[in-house]
Amino acid sequence: MPLRRRLIVLAGSVAVATGAFSLYWFVLQGDSGDPRLNGFVHARPPVAIVFASRTDASSFQAAAPDGEEFVYPGQRLWAAREGRLRVLTPRGTVRELTWGKTLPDGSTLIDVMSPSITIDGQHVLFAGRKGGDDPGHFRLFEVDLDGSGLRQITGGPDDEGAFSVPPMRFRSDGSTIPDDERRRIDYDDVDPVEIRAEPREILFASSRTPDLGRDHARRSTTLWILHADGRKAPATANRNNDRWPFLMADGYAAFSLWSRNREVITADERDVRPFDPALASASPPTDAWLGAFVRISSSGHFGMLIKPNVPVWRPRPLFDGRIAFMTRFGPADAASPLCVAVAESGLIASAPSSAIGSLPRQKGVPLDRSPDLDAEGRPLWTATPSPCPPNAMLVSAASLDPGQTSPAPGRYGIYLANESVQDLRLLFDDPDFVDSEPVAAYPRKVTLPPPTSAAPAVAILELKLAGDKPYRGPAGTLMATSISAAMMNDLPGQTTDAGESPIFGPPPSGAIDHLKIYASRRDRFDDPVKPRVPGKWELLMELQSKGNFVGTLPTDCPTVLAGFGADGRVLRWTTPAKDSAGRRASFYAIAGDHYSLTAPGGKHFCVGCHPGHSGIGPGQHKHAERIAD
Repeated sequence: MPLRRRLIVLAGSVAVATGAFSLYWFVLQGDSGDPRLNGFVHARPPVAIVFASRTDASSFQAAAPDGEEFVYPGQRLWAAREGRLRVLTPRGTVRELTWGKTLPDGSTLIDVMSPSITIDGQHVLFAGRKGGDDPGHFRLFEVDLDGSGLRQITGGPDDEGAFSVPPMRFRSDGSTIPDDERRRIDYDDVDPVEIRAEPREILFASSRTPDLGRDHARRSTTLWILHADGRKAPATANRNNDRWPFLMADGYAAFSLWSRNREVITADERDVRPFDPALASASPPTDAWLGAFVRISSSGHFGMLIKPNVPVWRPRPLFDGRIAFMTRFGPADAASPLCVAVAESGLIASAPSSAIGSLPRQKGVPLDRSPDLDAEGRPLWTATPSPCPPNAMLVSAASLDPGQTSPAPGRYGIYLANESVQDLRLLFDDPDFVDSEPVAAYPRKVTLPPPTSAAPAVAILELKLAGDKPYRGPAGTLMATSISAAMMNDLPGQTTDAGESPIFGPPPSGAIDHLKIYASRRDRFDDPVKPRVPGKWELLMELQSKGNFVGTLPTDCPTVLAGFGADGRVLRWTTPAKDSAGRRASFYAIAGDHYSLTAPGGKHFCVGCHPGHSGIGPGQHKHAERIAD
């Protein structure tokens, strides 16, 4: 179909979104907007669209910047020189939501990022930086869709700040900053999303758990929950970066997980240890961005949402149930074009930590992707996807001018596309800013687990760890009771090109003799001399049982799990599915694609030692976006 005709078809499909959506933007109907900004509108959206306009594309960076500085103000995360939050209405008017607005304490915001819409469709959560804030740190804010009620959510006087002492050590004059002050100052809160309206809970990414990870100097970010009573609790345990959470309609929260675990299986297959390039190892360290999910409930259910062979940044469910995400299909560097892809939920196409050698050829794992070229034949970069009713997608996109290796900031605009990332239609483009991170404002229909606002009763337990090492502190329960479960055999990607399955099958029943749980402790920054004390790697405990493994674990650090056979080696097995060349897949029994977390007083359910490691079967991957009745 010619491009012009496809644009007309798309325009007709979005035009049907009329009366019901007026509820989502009635407060904006009488607003004439900013005349200057109105001049940058190219088409009207079906619902109100909130987006960020910033001086550069730092919002697209998934990982924290490399090279943490042990000086004031420390390494800034994702900061732009200037950023504004704006709203585009179905009337074709645009106005500022944050720029020039005064907060209750008299301060103003100079930069914003990662907006999201509350479940009722009436309010905007986002990350912002205040003017005059020397450290340049992000905190969470909220504003009503009509521009009123701008208020700060985190970082106030009663905020306890970082979980432990962070790596900001000295003032600009060389004097030492006291530990308590550093904890109150040196952290960033970004990517907020409301996961419950009453009692209110907000999921967000934060560097409140200071860590630079292993073998690099990037600030760690994990997911946190802000409860209605102001209590903040970690929801994930990555030593690298977790980013971009989004509440899906079934109550699971999707997010991007950087699997850069540097722990490998030793050459003799009898242990797991940190990677050392000077030593041979049976498995490589991982370096992949995966689409993960977590269910914020007493069970803390965690698993993989999609695992394609390309990075998964900012995963978002669409109205057809598939998952859209930002990625790169070329080399993982800044000159490789960004694009948006769409995959079937539950897709498995890789197993970074456990696959031995190459995988068989797969059948039925196509990815829809945004166009490589714009209508004039210029290279096109596409980023930050988001669902838009009734059956469309919002993206930020930019064309490449001749001689450029990446788009100029002013090239980025807000586009509407169909759910296969085609038929891009320009809605808004401010020629002076990177217009990105668009989110549609509409009330959503979501199914939630019971609230978790009440702090769990945490008993202080005394445990005997590996090597008879004593532990006294909070603990949780690991329940690895489905080690050989075949619940994921029918997920997309499990069939070879010869029609055989499953490729990513579980280990044989009873083959795992015992589990070893390792502690990958976080870096410390409380030493009076050393700027950074690297986190230790140690065997935490060993669980001996056939088939069902249940144990009580300390909750003070991230953990990694591996399954061992009766011969004392990490179990390896080969699945029966062959491809057209006769190749089959072999795996190690290690859940090394991520770090695990057991919450104090909680339970951590694990189908560990499973190469698919997706956590739920195909019947549960029902994440289609829904509009409230």
